Amino acid sequence: MIIYELNARVYGKKFNQITNEELQHLVDLGFDWLWLMGIWRNSIAGKAIAQQTAPDFEASPYAIVDYQVNPDLGGESALRDLADRAHKLGLKIMADFVPNHMAPDSPLIDSHPEFFIHHNPDLRDESPRDNFLHPSGRYLAYGRDPYFPGWPDTAQLDYSHPELRSYQINELKRLATLIDGLRCDMAMLVLREQIKNQWFPKVDWNIFNQYMPNEFWSEAISQVKALHPNFIFMAEVYWDKEPYLQQLGFDLTYDKKLYDLLEHASGNELVNYLQNVSNEYLSRSVHFLENHDEPRAAERFGNRQKPSAILSFGILGVPFIHQGQMEGFTEKLPVQRIRPLKEETTDEKLQKFYQQLLYIIKDPVFRNGEMLTLSMQSGVILVRRQLEGRTILVGADIFNAPGNSPNPSLSIPLMHLKLPLDAKVRCLDHWTGQTIDLARSENDNLVLPQNSITSWNETGGFLLEVFLD
Repeated sequence: MIIYELNARVYGKKFNQITNEELQHLVDLGFDWLWLMGIWRNSIAGKAIAQQTAPDFEASPYAIVDYQVNPDLGGESALRDLADRAHKLGLKIMADFVPNHMAPDSPLIDSHPEFFIHHNPDLRDESPRDNFLHPSGRYLAYGRDPYFPGWPDTAQLDYSHPELRSYQINELKRLATLIDGLRCDMAMLVLREQIKNQWFPKVDWNIFNQYMPNEFWSEAISQVKALHPNFIFMAEVYWDKEPYLQQLGFDLTYDKKLYDLLEHASGNELVNYLQNVSNEYLSRSVHFLENHDEPRAAERFGNRQKPSAILSFGILGVPFIHQGQMEGFTEKLPVQRIRPLKEETTDEKLQKFYQQLLYIIKDPVFRNGEMLTLSMQSGVILVRRQLEGRTILVGADIFNAPGNSPNPSLSIPLMHLKLPLDAKVRCLDHWTGQTIDLARSENDNLVLPQNSITSWNETGGFLLEVFLD
C-alpha cells in the first residue's frame, strides 16, 4: 500500500475532468491509494471566518458542513465515476472524516442541537473565548485540541451522547459505499479519556461511563467492517496514542514519531525507536516527510530528504507522498488557500529520485518482507528486509545531505543477515542495477569498503540485495 495525497481543490479539476491517463500515471509510479483531501461541501460561514485572516482564503476543508461531495468538484456522481475508473486501474480512493467537530453553519446544529457541546460552567471551567453565539441563540463550544485555542470555524460535537455516536456510525456506513477508506482527522480527540478530561472534568467517572461506556472507534470500525470488511481506516493521531488506536481497530496510524526523529533526533534515538517498536505496529504505520499540515519536505529536510525518504520508505509500513513533494515544491499552503501564491518549477532531479525510489519499493520484499533494525555504523542506519530467501540491506545517512558525508566503509555480520558464516556473497545495488564489485565476505562479515557504493553521493543511502555467490 502506497498513498498519494491530492488536495482536490488545489488540483483545480472536477472529478470527471481527471482523466484515466492521470490515474494511470499514479499507478505507474507505484501508488495504489489516492487520498482526495478536501472533497466535502464548503462552509459559507467557514469561508467568512477564514477571510478575516486572508482575503483569498476559502473555507477550511476540515470545517465540515455535511458529508456531501462539493458541487464544485462535480458532486457525488462524479466521485463515484472517478472511483469506478480508478478501481479498474488498481487504484483505491480515500477521503477525510472529521469526527471532532462540524462547521458553525452545519444543518446538524439546528436539527440536533443536543449533539453539540454547549456552554456549561457546571461541567467544566470555561473562558469566553471557548464558546460562540450560534444564530439559534445557543452558546456552543468551538472544536478544540486541548493544547491549543479553539478553531473558530467549528462547533464541538458531544460524543457522550449515544445518539450522536449512532448518527456518526451511520454516516460512516454510508461513506463506505462511496469510497474505499477514510483518513480520520485528529482521531484521538474523540477517545473516552480525552472527552471526559476536556469536556466533563467535573463529572464523576461512574456517571460519565453510563453515557459513554465504550470507545466510539471500536464500535464504529467494527460495525462498518461488518458490512465492508475491506474498508480502510487511517488515523491522524498524536500524543503516543497510535498503538491504542491500532488496538481499537484502525488499520493504519500516522507515524509522527518517525517524522520527528528523522527531522531532529540523534541516530541512536532513531535506531532505538525502530528496534523497540514491533513489526506489527510498524506495518500499520504511515510514514511521511510532509503532508498538508507539515512544512514542505524541501524546506524542512533540504537535501536530507533523499536519505530520509530511503529509510522511511524502505522500512515496514505504508509510504505516503503529498502533492508537490516529488516536484520539490517549497510553498506550504494553508488548507484554506487553494491557489498558490508563487509559481514553482519542478526539481527534475528530485522528481526522478522519487520515481526511482517508488519503483524499487514496489518490490514485495519491501511491502511484505520481515524487518530487523541492525545498528548504526559510520553515521549510516542499517535495516535488514527479508522475504522468501531474499535479503535486502537498507542504509541511510539521514544527518547529512548526499555528497556531504564520505562513502562509508561498512562491516555487517553475516549472521545478522541470516546468511551462513562461511558464505560467499555478492551485492546488487538496486539504485544503479549493478553489482558492487568490491563487496565481499570476510571474517564472517559482509564487507563494503569505502567508495564501493557508487550511488552514495547521489542518494546518501542505499538499497542493496545480498546474494549467496
